[in-house]
Amino acid sequence: MLSEIMLKKLSRLFYFRDLDKDGYVERSDWVQCAHNLAAIRGWAFGSAEYEAVLARHTAMWNAFWLPADMDQDGQVSLDEYLQLAEKQRKMGFKEEMKQIIKLFEAIFDTIDLDGDGEVSLAEYKLFFQAWSIESSLAVEAFAGMDLNADARLSREAFLQYGANFYVNDEPNVAGNYIFGPYE
Repeated sequence: MLSEIMLKKLSRLFYFRDLDKDGYVERSDWVQCAHNLAAIRGWAFGSAEYEAVLARHTAMWNAFWLPADMDQDGQVSLDEYLQLAEKQRKMGFKEEMKQIIKLFEAIFDTIDLDGDGEVSLAEYKLFFQAWSIESSLAVEAFAGMDLNADARLSREAFLQYGANFYVNDEPNVAGNYIFGPYE
């Protein structure tokens, strides 16, 4: 059974990903986020950059969200998502970590728009903006993770925070901030 804190964090992630706020995470949410990122960056529809970000978002939907679509209606409800999360946790730490690292590698690659191996606050704010989340929440989230106050998140740190988000039930862990405050 998922702990209370894990339920809160995963619910926050679900609502973060429900871009159109219709109560479901769908492929269209991921496609719209890719469109938003491209528009923010000034990438033309059909450009190589646009196609790359669209391909990453479609791949994340297919690999990490589509499996939660228990009734195969093309929509993932919060209940379906939490059921999948519970199932994944029962698979054991080793299998769970493989999936988590793959997911956060893909997320990092999406956020790290300049490809320098680090995420800046500006890039993090664009990530939140692409998902239609207030930039003030990105600032709060980033501050909670930038433990050395260098205004950068390394790939290694980001992957560790991603793992902490999914497996740690402690309330004051830096990874809890990755998608903004959960309470």
